[in-house]
Amino acid sequence: MRRSKRISWFLLLAIPLFILASCGSSKTESTPGSDPVEEHLSTRLDLTADGEGTFTIKNESSDEVVLEMSSGQQIEFQLLNKANTVIYTYSANKLFIQEMQEKKLQPSEEWKFPLNLKEELVGVPSGSYTLVVWSTAEGLNEQKEKIAYELLTSPGKLVVQTQEVTFTGLVDSHSIEVKNLDGGTEVMQLSEVAMPQFEKLEEGTQLIIEYVEENGQKIVQTTYPAE
Repeated sequence: MRRSKRISWFLLLAIPLFILASCGSSKTESTPGSDPVEEHLSTRLDLTADGEGTFTIKNESSDEVVLEMSSGQQIEFQLLNKANTVIYTYSANKLFIQEMQEKKLQPSEEWKFPLNLKEELVGVPSGSYTLVVWSTAEGLNEQKEKIAYELLTSPGKLVVQTQEVTFTGLVDSHSIEVKNLDGGTEVMQLSEVAMPQFEKLEEGTQLIIEYVEENGQKIVQTTYPAE
């Protein structure tokens, strides 16, 4: 009888534990949240013939959409060269209020941002680039618009040129020595952007150099491997 009682007590204890374990392992369906912002919004990048641009956000839904930004910065844009190196970032030389901002868009409403590219890119050499623009709003910062951008030559504006060379070594931290296709040797200065590209570069590497010429001196903007 004692053995029978022990089994009974064991079953009485085991059944509640089994019930508790079953309750703990069951899955509860999550409450559906709001749809991602990007599903309701479209973005568009437009350029004019004179090189200016406009970035537009449009509410494509039938409901009001609220955009939230973590600071006073509402958009960001970058200019990339042929090697996909970033040579200009809109926010790099600007300060923005550091507090949450929001913008409400009604159905079909558009929010337009003039990019003022002529003013913003005044210090960038003329040439062929890729312009990338996006909104800093939560849920939209990965929705980027890209377009080929030709930065036109104007009086006094530096022009980006290319040259195939063989890297022969560093002269100092701000200049390099290269051998051109004619076998001649020349020294080129390095821009701040280009300096890190030569820190561990092996001598004898063949490169395409993008440079601007100022006062008779070639200043390297960036490089990429020669094909």
